Amino acid sequence: MAELGLTPARSPAIGGGIDADSLVRGILLAAVFLTLWLSFRPFPSLAEPPEISEAGNLINQLGYSLLFVVLAVWCMTHQPVRLAMLARPIFLVTLLWLVLSVITSWEPMLSARRLAFTFAAIGIAAMVLLLPKNIRQFSDVLSAVVLAVLILCYLGVFLIPLRAVHQASDFGDASDLVGNWRGVFGHKNGAGGAMVAFVFIGLFVARTRNFFIGAAIVVLAATFLPFTHSKTSIITLPLALIVSFVMVRVRRPVLGVAFALSVVVVLNVFSVGSVLFEPIHNLLDAIMSDPSFTGRDEVWHFALARMMERPLIGHGYAAFWGTPQVVYGMSGGNTDWANTVYHAHNGYLELMLTTGIPGAALVTLWLVILPLIDFYRSPHAPHIAPLELLFLRVCLFTAYASCFEAALMQEGEGSFLVFVAAFGLRFLSVSRISA
Repeated sequence: MAELGLTPARSPAIGGGIDADSLVRGILLAAVFLTLWLSFRPFPSLAEPPEISEAGNLINQLGYSLLFVVLAVWCMTHQPVRLAMLARPIFLVTLLWLVLSVITSWEPMLSARRLAFTFAAIGIAAMVLLLPKNIRQFSDVLSAVVLAVLILCYLGVFLIPLRAVHQASDFGDASDLVGNWRGVFGHKNGAGGAMVAFVFIGLFVARTRNFFIGAAIVVLAATFLPFTHSKTSIITLPLALIVSFVMVRVRRPVLGVAFALSVVVVLNVFSVGSVLFEPIHNLLDAIMSDPSFTGRDEVWHFALARMMERPLIGHGYAAFWGTPQVVYGMSGGNTDWANTVYHAHNGYLELMLTTGIPGAALVTLWLVILPLIDFYRSPHAPHIAPLELLFLRVCLFTAYASCFEAALMQEGEGSFLVFVAAFGLRFLSVSRISA
């Protein structure tokens, strides 16, 4: 069996010199997650409209390309055969379908550029799991990076609120977001999703390395989260924790997976389903103060209609919102807001809209269903269990948040983390089978 990077430490002792190999691994690991959460432009100003260029964001392209190349070079000298364990058929078929959605896209160059970025993120997510020598190093680096980001977020809120708190002068939907904390991130929803991930990481650190450091991360992140007013993150955090708690204790994999997936179905029925089925809409109208989910119902109506125009292949990978066909060809009347929407506010619907129903099914199978199955196939040994639980919680949160946001395959930290989690559970389950 090829040895994985995320193995238990051979010696629990602390102290002694740090060898060069461990130092390089730690630096690369920290660079990946610092890039993920800080990006190449932390505390971005929102006072001006975002720059729109056919060539995309050059800084991001160069930064992520360099990170990908560095990791690839490192990986080529450190048992690259280990990556072959990720080449499951569904993963390869999914990638091929995404390529097909680029070829048939109504904006092929835009789709190609965004898919190339996604492929780079997928590659980095796979290779980053080979970096740590053991779980202890993984935990140490993650805790240091997360604490640094949290401290910067709090410093930003109190010292430079113009860059860390949504203002009335922000471009776009500023009036609805004034006062919401965003920290180093560009939007309160990005900050909310990151805080959820930090809570999961804090719980992981508390079990694997140091209880007090892990508890500090949980408290700092859980305190910051409500001030973001990111409703999706606030609601789905406890949901992911509850479902993961149940799954750990359910002995029959079929029941555990079915329970987790039933929550996805229910959330989608009561979100997108509310614009399809009048009884569901009437029920929500009776029990909720805002059955429109802050205006998402209009977006879902619009996206469903456009999805049915090209249900098999979609409009092209990540090439619908903001395109001239939508902004100029589909606006007017009740759809004037179409030129300000960045996604369908539902990851599954977004994938149907851009890659077709088969594409959405493939991505859901790869990033939602199979990781849950892999969780039950992994060892569940005491030293591995906290890592399995961390990956499981990330997958569950992404699956549930995708019922209200476009978390699946969306550029940003949310998709990258679910790539890491899905690959991590795959690694752990294959290592058990190989053993």
